[in-house]
Amino acid sequence: MGITRETVDGCQTGTMDKPMTKARHWQALFGAIILEVCGTTVMKLSQTWTFPGGSILGLVLMWLAIGLSYYLLAVSTTGIPVGVAYAFWEGLGLALVALSSVFILSEHLSFKRFVGLCCVLGGAYLAHLGTSRKKAGAP
Repeated sequence: MGITRETVDGCQTGTMDKPMTKARHWQALFGAIILEVCGTTVMKLSQTWTFPGGSILGLVLMWLAIGLSYYLLAVSTTGIPVGVAYAFWEGLGLALVALSSVFILSEHLSFKRFVGLCCVLGGAYLAHLGTSRKKAGAP
């Protein structure tokens, strides 16, 4: 019993018709993370904008960024298991939003908050390590 390779929606599939992960899936995931962080940061930052319509513009930018983030997250799950993609999206997104709140919004990063962020990132990494793919010829 060999590995069959077919193309489904532009992705090569291996055994069990699971798409093979390609660099574009990871690129889509990291794009989704960046857009989530930008949208969330702009949401808070725009509340300090003083020009007319600034807070409304900030909300529109946030909705656009979050919407595109979800789209890219969906694209990434065509080649990355959804649990791993979501863990990375939430984990890295949370950590980067926390860092942007410290460096851009001048919020305080306590030791407990730092340890919590490390735990979230470690959990996302463990979710990735715990995901296995069936080997060729395995039942």
